[in-house]
Amino acid sequence: MQALVSICVPVYNVAPYIERCVHSLMQQTYERIEYIFVDDCSTDESVLLLQKVIAGYPNRAKQVRILHNDRNHGTAFTRKRGIEQSSGKYITCVDGDDSLPYNAIELLLQKAASSEADVVCGVAKIIEQGRQTVEEAYTPTGKPYLDDFLLDYFPRANWGKLYERSLLLSAVTIAPEGMIYSEDRLASLYVCAHAKKIDSIQDVVYCYYNHANSNSTTRTKIQFENLMLFWQHVDQYLDEHQLTDTYRIVTDRKKIEDKVHLLHFCNDLSVCRKYADMFPEAETQQPTLHLTRGLRITRFLTHHHLWILLYFYKKYVKFSLLFGLIVKFLSVLYAK
Repeated sequence: MQALVSICVPVYNVAPYIERCVHSLMQQTYERIEYIFVDDCSTDESVLLLQKVIAGYPNRAKQVRILHNDRNHGTAFTRKRGIEQSSGKYITCVDGDDSLPYNAIELLLQKAASSEADVVCGVAKIIEQGRQTVEEAYTPTGKPYLDDFLLDYFPRANWGKLYERSLLLSAVTIAPEGMIYSEDRLASLYVCAHAKKIDSIQDVVYCYYNHANSNSTTRTKIQFENLMLFWQHVDQYLDEHQLTDTYRIVTDRKKIEDKVHLLHFCNDLSVCRKYADMFPEAETQQPTLHLTRGLRITRFLTHHHLWILLYFYKKYVKFSLLFGLIVKFLSVLYAK
């Protein structure tokens, strides 16, 4: 049976979650699926648990391939390897600690076939500490998809989407090896720039579990480095296609938002100090009105290197109106 859809799953130290993930994949209502699991040299029991669950689905056994990296390469390389080894017309990506609703592939594929879209986006359920929220499916605005990407209308993550294989394969080659933060966002740049048609469905097709130790909640030095690398690639792409002037205001604004967001949630002041002055060209151009109050405070304190105040702001008075008034007074003082 020729697979029409390939599911690519990078696996690295996800032993507490991999069984839930694999069960959800094996129980899909759609039959013509190729499963590609790529082990990035896990040091826990992830692979053993993966094999245990697969053994319980003998009807799916011939559809499964488990690959092993020669060393730990990181998510971007591992996902890319799985995509390169895939054979389906379409491909979707699933993280080893997440899961799919039982009919996710069938729903996405039906839409891809009926609309002839090379990307189909669905609704994602976000689960964090027992609470559930929903990330709505991307709906094209009618503007170029690249506009939607730069304005963050197009979801950054590659999960919750079904891609035409060749489009995604070209997209994932952009991210350099070792990039663990914003690598899927970088792939989305290429997708939005080159997709002929993007469509969506209003069904939940992905369950994302946000863990306390995940990349999305840990702000470290490498994440700042990866953010700079991401924007270097964006600037290079826009420059090569003579689009820099067209999108300069948008990109400067997004650089500041991204930078301040990391600074705001990073608890290591030495890291904050090191990256406080990143994107200086954007800093001179952008006002702060588009930022939330908390992000404006963080931007002001880091911009002026007021590290003691930043420390107390982060630790004790993050939501204090009084502290906000002090910051406002200092901002007026520095403006004179």
